[in-house]
Amino acid sequence: MPTPPDTRTAARRDASMSLLTSLLNDTLDPGYAETAARREARGEGGGTSGWTKRFSPTVLVGVAALALVLVIAAIQTHQQAPAAEKERQQLISRVQDAERKNSADEAMISTVRGQLQAAQAEALGPEQGKAFTAMSVVTGASPVTGPGLQIVLGDAAGADGPSSSDPRQQSSNESRVLDLDLQNAANGLWAAGAEAVAINGQRLTSLSAIRTAGSAIMVDFRPLSSPYTIQAIGDPKSMAAKFADGTDGRYLFELKSQYGIQFDTNTKSKLTLPAATQLSLTDAVPAQ
Repeated sequence: MPTPPDTRTAARRDASMSLLTSLLNDTLDPGYAETAARREARGEGGGTSGWTKRFSPTVLVGVAALALVLVIAAIQTHQQAPAAEKERQQLISRVQDAERKNSADEAMISTVRGQLQAAQAEALGPEQGKAFTAMSVVTGASPVTGPGLQIVLGDAAGADGPSSSDPRQQSSNESRVLDLDLQNAANGLWAAGAEAVAINGQRLTSLSAIRTAGSAIMVDFRPLSSPYTIQAIGDPKSMAAKFADGTDGRYLFELKSQYGIQFDTNTKSKLTLPAATQLSLTDAVPAQ
């Protein structure tokens, strides 16, 4: 006859984990189970049947009001879109009209200034008039026409290159033309023998400033955009050779080869540069 098992040895091996066993076997809190049983005894139902009750009228009215507000806002936005676009186009048109007017006024001022310079030179006589004309060209006070060299600098589509020993290493985008590049181009042309220089139609003088403001390059406080056309009056062949052999010319050639910057030079038989728009007298002496 088999020996009955000892109750002490037949105890559950997980008896020491009673709390964990209770959590796994009894997933529903005893209090919740007791409450559900009492509701079942009263015939109120339990489980998820309570979710089938109807929403209160207040909730339905709130949802309807919110939907109405959203519909009205969408309709108003759709109706106001053409008006906003119309205002935008009107602002663009006003800006363009103002730019055209400013360009026309600058052209008229340049013409009148040239006439005044010619009258002053004639009044001074042959010798002093010649010196006065030459001084007007050097200072940028009068427009000038003659042969020269034209340089075009433009932003690259995108180029990467080593920047450890390059002066552009401080730039966040090496594929763009910087104010430093325009400064080097202008200085290189002056050093090559240019008599007058202009960038995108802006005449440079000894007091001109080429600086970066935000994402634009300012020449005498006028914003310019790429591509940048730099024109210089002087002996085309001599300037082209000296510029290419100079430090600034080699710098621009390096930008083209390393970063893909657009850089083109062409000799021109005739260039016309306008007079400088901003001239200030800093010193004056009696004529001898």
